[in-house]
Amino acid sequence: MKLRTLYTFIIMTLALAFLPIKKANAVPVQSETFNADSLLTVNAIRSIALTDPDQALSLLDLAEERNSFPQFQIDWTRAQIYGGPKRMERMAAKWGKRVLENDSVRNNPQYYFNMCKNLIESMIATRNYEEAMQYARSMIDVIEHSGNSTSNHHNAYWAMARVYRAMGDPSEAYTYMNEAIRFCREQIDVKRKREHPIVSDELKLLLYEQNLADWQQEDGQSADALKTVLSMQEGIERLRPLKGGAFPHKIPDASFLAKEGIVAGELACLYAQEGQAAKGREWFGRLLENPLAGKNPDLVRQEIEYYKHTHEYGKLIGKARRLADPVAYEDSIHEQRKEACLMLADAYRHLGKEGEAIAFYETALLLADSLNRRNNENDALEMATLLETRDKERQIERQAEELKWHRVVTTVVGSTLFFICIIFLLVVRHSRIVGRKNKLMAQQIELYLSYRTKLDTAQLRINQLEEMLAKQTKVNTDSKEEKKEEEKSAAIPSGDINEADRLSFEGLDLKIRNEQLFLDPNFSRDILLQLTPVGKNRISSLLQTFTGENFNGYINSLRLEYSLSLLKKFNHYTIEAIAMDSGFNNVRTYQRLFRDKYGMTPAEYKKSLQAE
Repeated sequence: MKLRTLYTFIIMTLALAFLPIKKANAVPVQSETFNADSLLTVNAIRSIALTDPDQALSLLDLAEERNSFPQFQIDWTRAQIYGGPKRMERMAAKWGKRVLENDSVRNNPQYYFNMCKNLIESMIATRNYEEAMQYARSMIDVIEHSGNSTSNHHNAYWAMARVYRAMGDPSEAYTYMNEAIRFCREQIDVKRKREHPIVSDELKLLLYEQNLADWQQEDGQSADALKTVLSMQEGIERLRPLKGGAFPHKIPDASFLAKEGIVAGELACLYAQEGQAAKGREWFGRLLENPLAGKNPDLVRQEIEYYKHTHEYGKLIGKARRLADPVAYEDSIHEQRKEACLMLADAYRHLGKEGEAIAFYETALLLADSLNRRNNENDALEMATLLETRDKERQIERQAEELKWHRVVTTVVGSTLFFICIIFLLVVRHSRIVGRKNKLMAQQIELYLSYRTKLDTAQLRINQLEEMLAKQTKVNTDSKEEKKEEEKSAAIPSGDINEADRLSFEGLDLKIRNEQLFLDPNFSRDILLQLTPVGKNRISSLLQTFTGENFNGYINSLRLEYSLSLLKKFNHYTIEAIAMDSGFNNVRTYQRLFRDKYGMTPAEYKKSLQAE
């Protein structure tokens, strides 16, 4: 068995023995599109999910097949993708629950706590308030068992407040929101004393107070909302010295300016709503002085709200038209565009322009219908995805049974592979022995070629000396030629060899070598006879005497010697090209003659040269 054939057999056996069963939920990833190995990290997949969530999910399937990172991280990332870019909260909840079943998450309070927060978001979105409440309460239980009285308590209470608000219980919502704010402030005080970073906690406090102010305005408690937003302004002032830099020790300028502008806009609206027009204009001026004014969509909406409270409908229309323009959105069907159309309709109605008001009301209705249809389509798609996922899970269970059989087969094949490996080692050992033999043989060939070169040089020198001797003795050339002819004619064709025969062969051999006549594939005995006065009957005996070979053997030996130089000089040539350039008509004939003379194939000789 050839070595290459054995390699191929071993590779195929390994592939069949250890080929994993393809998982039902795996989506193939095209290697032509991207290098998948470089993308199988949590951060890379999350980045891809922002623009192409389907590709990110496919990469997660591939990561699961390759065990690129822990299973709970894969499921967690799936939950985030479904709950974020995909907007499939039921699927997000499904994978989130699976994350909570993982021991690595259950034994890590922080992991468990963070996953519960994600699940609560999904439960609120799908109006599954009872289950959301269970996870919110479990968050508090986890924190209490951790032994820390303040850290992360505010997150748990904030989650409870949002669940109660969604359930329609504002009293409990306010209670838990105030507790969340209290715990957050306590944590800020503790960290400030220990000189720990407080930026993230201050931003959390701003978020909680923003939620509280929104609820208070929705419930008609504008005075309380004003107090809450003034507290937010105090937080802005605490963050001001930390402006400029990176998290967690600093707050970037753009983030700070956005927060500052929103608070200024809220204060402007609330003061205007409370009848304190002067203060409202003062804070609205601060909003307009913000470098992000007119650029940040949130600040633009604050301007619109202020114009609404001050009944400046002309200015409101100028701002709101930008938000109602479909060009402002990647997707023209957008919730914010619908709200902008409603504000424009209301503003035109107050200005007595009923035609424009009706047009924007109709646009808002069309957008509302489109958004409802899209939500229904997304719900249907999500349900279909859930059903498909369940089918795949059942397929995985069946594949688990197939895997048992696969392991049995793997054991049998593994035993077979063990014996194949032994054979492989023996073949490798034999190959190394042959390689050493070929190397020694190549060295002998090189020695022979060097001797041959020296012999040709010596012969040429002898011929030159004989010519010089002939000139020195001034022997008559014509007489010498006549004498040679007489000797040739007087020679008896009995096979006796004399000095004249030697000289004739040497001259003939020198001409064939120097002019490389042997490289002509059609070089024949008849062409040889045309190069020498030796008769047809004497040429065979001359070749046999001085070379030990017949005509074909003599010519093929010259060709083989020439091929040695080609193999050494042009290692990129193919064997077939070497054979043709050396005068052989057939590469098989060349290989056979080469092996018979040198004990190895041309390819083996070439390999031995490369090994050197």
